[in-house]
Amino acid sequence: MGSSGSGNFSDYPGSSKKKPGGDDGGSSADDRCGRAFSVSLEDVEHCDYFKSHGNACPADGTVLEIAQKKRIVAQTSAGEIVGNLPTQLNYLAACLRDGYTYAGQVRSSNATGLIVVVSADFAAIPPK
Repeated sequence: MGSSGSGNFSDYPGSSKKKPGGDDGGSSADDRCGRAFSVSLEDVEHCDYFKSHGNACPADGTVLEIAQKKRIVAQTSAGEIVGNLPTQLNYLAACLRDGYTYAGQVRSSNATGLIVVVSADFAAIPPK
């Protein structure tokens, strides 16, 4: 159960990730910050929520928010970390610093043996 980034340094902030031919698709950092996204959380079984709730997954519809800790994480409104976001979403750190917030909810969750899957949807809330 580890990170599912591309395995490239381009997943990390400060690196440039350009498409062949130098075209970045015409999107700016602000465009990325304002997008809604769906994600499968990583390392769920190692995070606060799973441990403190007796190895139970959060229920579908559980309200989540994005925060920056050592990694970018999804957490409950009470601050319990549910899981890490994949490294390809590390650009969200800059968005959070710029005042964006992200509100979402658990779309589905399942714990089968050692495999824990939590999927969530998030919407961007621009800075005021």
